[in-house]
Amino acid sequence: TSEYNHSWSATVERPPVFTIWASTPEGSNYDEAGRSVIDEAMQADTFISVDPRTTNLGKESDIHLALKGGTDTALALAMCHVIIENDLVDWKFVKRWTNACFLVVDDKEPSGPPVPHIFHGPTMVKTKLLTQADLQEDGSPWKYMVWDKASNSLKWFNASADQAKANPDYDPAADPECGIWEGEKPYPRYDGTGNADNWSERTFAGQWGEANVREGHAQCWMPELQDFEAIDPATEGSFEVTFADGSKHTAVPVWQKFAERCAEYAPDKSAEITGVPAEKVTEAALVYGTRKDPRWGNGGIMYQLAVEHHGNSIMNCRAIELLTAITGNTDGPGGQRGATKLDVNYMGNFSDQSYSKTIDTPLNHPEIMEKQLGRDKHPLFEWWALWANANSIWEAGVTGEPYPVKGAVCQSGDFMNMGNTTMAWETLQQLDFMFDIDLWHHPTSEMADIILPCTHWLEIACPRQSQGSGGALGACVPCVEPLAEARYDPEIVEELYRRVGLPWGWDENNPYPTLEEKLDYVVREVSPSWEAFVNEFQENGWWDVKKIRPDDWGTYYRFQTGFMKKAYTDEPTASNVIPGFNTPTMKQEIWCTIMETFHGAEDALPDYRPNPDSRDRNPELWDEYPVQCLTGRRIPVYFHSEHRQLPWCREVWPVPRVEINPEDAAEWGIEQGDWVWIESPHGKIRETADLYYGIPRGVINCEHTWWYPEMPAPEHGWRYSAVNQLVNNDIDDPHCGSAIVRGYPVKVYKATADNSPFGNPCPCTEDGTEIIHDASDARLKDWAPVYEGRDQ
Repeated sequence: TSEYNHSWSATVERPPVFTIWASTPEGSNYDEAGRSVIDEAMQADTFISVDPRTTNLGKESDIHLALKGGTDTALALAMCHVIIENDLVDWKFVKRWTNACFLVVDDKEPSGPPVPHIFHGPTMVKTKLLTQADLQEDGSPWKYMVWDKASNSLKWFNASADQAKANPDYDPAADPECGIWEGEKPYPRYDGTGNADNWSERTFAGQWGEANVREGHAQCWMPELQDFEAIDPATEGSFEVTFADGSKHTAVPVWQKFAERCAEYAPDKSAEITGVPAEKVTEAALVYGTRKDPRWGNGGIMYQLAVEHHGNSIMNCRAIELLTAITGNTDGPGGQRGATKLDVNYMGNFSDQSYSKTIDTPLNHPEIMEKQLGRDKHPLFEWWALWANANSIWEAGVTGEPYPVKGAVCQSGDFMNMGNTTMAWETLQQLDFMFDIDLWHHPTSEMADIILPCTHWLEIACPRQSQGSGGALGACVPCVEPLAEARYDPEIVEELYRRVGLPWGWDENNPYPTLEEKLDYVVREVSPSWEAFVNEFQENGWWDVKKIRPDDWGTYYRFQTGFMKKAYTDEPTASNVIPGFNTPTMKQEIWCTIMETFHGAEDALPDYRPNPDSRDRNPELWDEYPVQCLTGRRIPVYFHSEHRQLPWCREVWPVPRVEINPEDAAEWGIEQGDWVWIESPHGKIRETADLYYGIPRGVINCEHTWWYPEMPAPEHGWRYSAVNQLVNNDIDDPHCGSAIVRGYPVKVYKATADNSPFGNPCPCTEDGTEIIHDASDARLKDWAPVYEGRDQ
């Protein structure tokens, strides 16, 4: 809908309204975490927390929207409705840089141009948006129509920049109409000279952002948003249009349809869905949408994985993103800026470049894509063309349909986190061969035929740029020597390429570069060598990418300057620095043409779609399983499945805990620390009760990915407490296939001697050996590491 990874918001710039949506970044793993995010929450004028739970940081919020898990789309659209009704819309941005003014013809047969996208070759867009090709025989399918109130006639916007990949003879730089509104003057275009001066500052009137209060950080250049001069596209109305075949049709602007959709979830209506009182929604939306500074919006929205795990991932993300867009927070100060743009990345990227040049059949060839598991259920997978659906993999592994799954590679990950754990294990058991590249043993690695030990980030040399919008560049510098045969992950993969005769590097004359050569190559844009890069880093600390890339990351509103469309690795040229977004319409899409192409016009706008196991759609299921199970929260001792084998971690946090509201616990006869059963139609597990008033009644919050190193291999006791055993593997997000690993129905009851195996509520082996469940367990001392050749 906009830009790859555009979900990241620039929280390091400390926006005046700080909004965290279903996330606990203070204990997470990415750049805007820990002290950084706590400082922002404390210093913001208003801190809004959107979360079913009261989180550690969320308890400090000024406004807490305690929605029911999985109802995020309804809440975001309700807030959009408040913004629209109170005329808090950034009309300059919405009318010119979204497709809000494009016209929808409901009875049009979907059609459109061939366009490329991020991952592979052209896709034919099939849209009900009106194009010039619908109106005249020689019309362009890249010209999208709007109704101009100034001339009372149709005008076009020419979204032809992507013709170059569909038509090799087309050069956007040579097309005077590329990216232009009919009747409007063209934007200044980058001349391709690569001038080191800030081209954006030299070309556009503007100002320095002044949004970043952090000492020592550079400001961004913020060009003034240009307004229309000759035309005035309509955002509402009904217009009769005549097609080339003489037929007459009715066209309405996208914005009108979007406003109508938002009205369906007005706060008084959304309250019934989300559980958030209407007045609370209105208060939050008005605070978020009413600008503190007339020049820019109040900031983006920090959201992470939770909104993607309830079966409506794509709809949730789109609705939240549009809330930030219509309030003027796209690529602005503290807004949704996406991942930091800089061509300094890890060495794993080389394989993609060299492999695609060498193999006879490219990975996106139709014969290969037809084998993509999950594509039959999720048409959008054809567009991504990058991965298979986890649920579909487990199903194929267990059933052998549509074909058997016989081999696997795992690299520093855990298959047991994805979808139903039991089915995943059954698939791993029947594989003919699997190898694992990892740091330590865990249940997934125990299933591998070969384990290749990789180095830890404290043992490697590697550049490090911000994962999100942090805008920083630094380095991993080895602090300790790696032990034994441990090797850096990309070097392991490079060796596999060498064994089968596939080149790894970027240079045909040097197909297998050394680590030093690779490091020199990846930092070539910012330093003469890796050694010089490290010396500079050791001397002066992190680089500010705004200073390194003033035209790109150092400029706001890159959709206007043209640097939004430029790929991370492309040199800026007149042909790739083009105003607009990386979408078929070159606009931030309210009406999503890719969703429409693969799933139909009914999915072109975001909508609240509860999953098949939700209380709304399957109330009988909830009669037997009346409690909503949330999972996946970050805890300060572990990250996903990591570190259960470290004695000092297990001493601090020896067993999994499930948060239960004390009133529910009293009703269920459960006390603090009791082992409890959590059961769904698909499995049951045990965790210990952690009574917490911050969890709503009727909801529990389980810890995920638990296993017990002290239990026998290969399972290491994962069946005792791994929460994803409760997941329904038959349902997932209909668009992207993300498994429903949060918000599903369960029942909860106390574990007793009578209802527990071997008469023991605490998990144990058949011989009665209990898991480590107490910090005083003597087995923890047995785990203390002894390194061969080191002082003991």
